[in-house]
Amino acid sequence: MGVLQRLGILPTTLTPPTPEELSGPIYGALSMQMKDLPVEELWEQQPHLRTVTDFIARSVSSTGLHVYRRMEDGGRERVRSGWLADLCKKSSKSSLMSSLIYRAVMDYCLYDEWIWYVTQREDQAPEILPIPHHWVHSTRWEDPWTMKSLVLADERGRPFEIPADRIIRQHGYSPHSLANGTSAITALRETLQEQLESAAYRAQLWRNGPRLGGIITRPKDVKWDDTARNRFKRSWSSQYSGRGSGAGGVPVLEDGMDFKAFHLKADDEKVVEVTKLSLQTVASAFHINPTMVGLLDNANYSNVREFRKSLYGDSLGPVIKQLEDVLNEFLIPMLAETMPAEDTDGVYFEFNLDEKLRASFEEKAAVTSTAVGGPWMAPNEARAMNNMPAIEGGDDLLRPLNVSAAGAPEIEPTVDDPPKEEAT
Repeated sequence: MGVLQRLGILPTTLTPPTPEELSGPIYGALSMQMKDLPVEELWEQQPHLRTVTDFIARSVSSTGLHVYRRMEDGGRERVRSGWLADLCKKSSKSSLMSSLIYRAVMDYCLYDEWIWYVTQREDQAPEILPIPHHWVHSTRWEDPWTMKSLVLADERGRPFEIPADRIIRQHGYSPHSLANGTSAITALRETLQEQLESAAYRAQLWRNGPRLGGIITRPKDVKWDDTARNRFKRSWSSQYSGRGSGAGGVPVLEDGMDFKAFHLKADDEKVVEVTKLSLQTVASAFHINPTMVGLLDNANYSNVREFRKSLYGDSLGPVIKQLEDVLNEFLIPMLAETMPAEDTDGVYFEFNLDEKLRASFEEKAAVTSTAVGGPWMAPNEARAMNNMPAIEGGDDLLRPLNVSAAGAPEIEPTVDDPPKEEAT
């Protein structure tokens, strides 16, 4: 048969391709197609992108949303009942307001755009329904600045159209268009491509490479034909690589062979540094301090506490402010068309950032006591915090003898007995 192969009558026998040879073109194709991968697949496959965007959406959606009414004296009172108060808890019959805000912020991070559909039937509570980005089929415009309607197609492909007066749509900045924003992921594709290449390399190394990393050599003048070489390679691959029966054991070499240990370490490949750089780059693209998403190299108690304050100020503050403005300037006027005037006049939405920036009880008590100049909590309030019953007379604030309010009569100390005269 060897003679026939050399004469070209029979094809030359080839060894089967290795897993590395089979998977190499696949990973290469994925690398080349990274620029064409949809945002949804990037979010599903890239852990750092998912970590940062999920952190942003969870941080914003977990902040309490309240409704307040402006008073004539310049103060305000919280609205605890009514349709708007209920809307702060449930955006629709089947969804919580926190879930709606989570999806809106996530869409804003991934697509630089989020869309709500506001609907309200007569004598029924209003509802806010999210519109996924992939539902949008086309947009109709009255002019380059004014949207007329959205043409959508749901999960089953059924088309329908919603007029612009029932749509709340917000998007970011794009240098090429006034109608759409530019996702931050566009600037992160090179970084995400590096992560894909790194993951592909590590997967190949652990799946196909021998557990005992090294190079096998043998004398140059030793006769070793193709049959013996292929037999040795197949035996080695099946026994000492992957999950072979001899993986992790001591191999037995043929006469004249020598094993030289060689293996790429994580330190040599800078795997840890590259991973940290990838997470830091993604976090920076979304204006998040890397310490808040797990990079704790230079973290300590004091700077983490300051980073937390900065998170809801410089990082998430613009997102929260935009949501408040949308609710107050677009949602309330929409609902005012069908709701009684007394329910919408002078009301506004506001996120309760105090609950996120709240200090410890000791710090808050010390600062409040200094600002007030005396006790600021009644005994029964303190007893209730410690699961103790109220006592008679415990609803009044205690007043120290050495402290008095402005304009209040001074408290004279009582004297039971006159002082005794000293004997002369």
